[in-house]
Amino acid sequence: MLFSPVDLFDGFDPGIAESYLDTLDFRTFLATRRPSTQAQRIAWAEQDQQVTEGRNEFLGERRCVAIMGGHRVERSGTAYATIARLARDLGAAGVVITSGGGPGAMEATHLGAMLATRDDATLADAIAFLRSVATFPSGMTAIVDRDGRVDRELVRALHRWQAPAFRLLEDLAAPPVSSLSVPTWFYGHEPPTPFATHIAKYVSNALREDGLLAIARHGVIYAPGSAGTLQEVFQDAAQNVYRTQRWFSPMCFLDLPFAGIDHWWSRHFPIERFLRPLFGDADYDRHVIVTPDPAAILAFLAAFQPPTAW
Repeated sequence: MLFSPVDLFDGFDPGIAESYLDTLDFRTFLATRRPSTQAQRIAWAEQDQQVTEGRNEFLGERRCVAIMGGHRVERSGTAYATIARLARDLGAAGVVITSGGGPGAMEATHLGAMLATRDDATLADAIAFLRSVATFPSGMTAIVDRDGRVDRELVRALHRWQAPAFRLLEDLAAPPVSSLSVPTWFYGHEPPTPFATHIAKYVSNALREDGLLAIARHGVIYAPGSAGTLQEVFQDAAQNVYRTQRWFSPMCFLDLPFAGIDHWWSRHFPIERFLRPLFGDADYDRHVIVTPDPAAILAFLAAFQPPTAW
């Protein structure tokens, strides 16, 4: 069982400021924030299992590459446009694109994947349209408090950010190319992007995180990000060290400026310092790339061949 944007966002109206409250996505988030019964928790566990089965059926044996990165990547920034173009080019090469499905780098991922058959001008126009509300609003973790009360001012701020994406979808002249997002209601204050055609949304963030990295067996691209992205880096590293998903999948670090800091992965978080001794020189040199050049990442992933033993 996978969700579509229509399933999760039915009732959302770009012109009505609090319409997100009426959607299945928000109502489920609200339910997970309030005290739950054992029967509810069992139902959520069963749903998560059905989502996993739907995710695996959707992917089959197709090549799947994930793009990870922070929710604070702004629609108006260079990183956003770079991620979107990279995802577009991967999609055009026949790769199934996946991400954590939220705002920022994740939204850019699915925007690019959605426009995999379109030209540079179409993608640039789409990004320019979204720039009208460039920054994901701050303070969203408080949109629902610990007692389940909703902050309607934050709902309206979130709606202002959501509306351009839905309006852009309405203006598309052709069906979007499919992609898979894997969000979680644990981070329900970050709604999933409607640019992903298939949504594997989990209640359990632990299942979501491990599964998202596990399905990206043909590579993970790390755009700039903070704590959540670093968590994914080291979780992916553990899967690769132990070959838990058949083989060592490529790890690609898009070394862009972010938050006013240059060279995110080579200087701010010097990832080679940690991964080379963990992997050893042979695996590091064969499977890891740190570069600001999207073309180099595309070539690196295109050259990857899974071991024939599998």
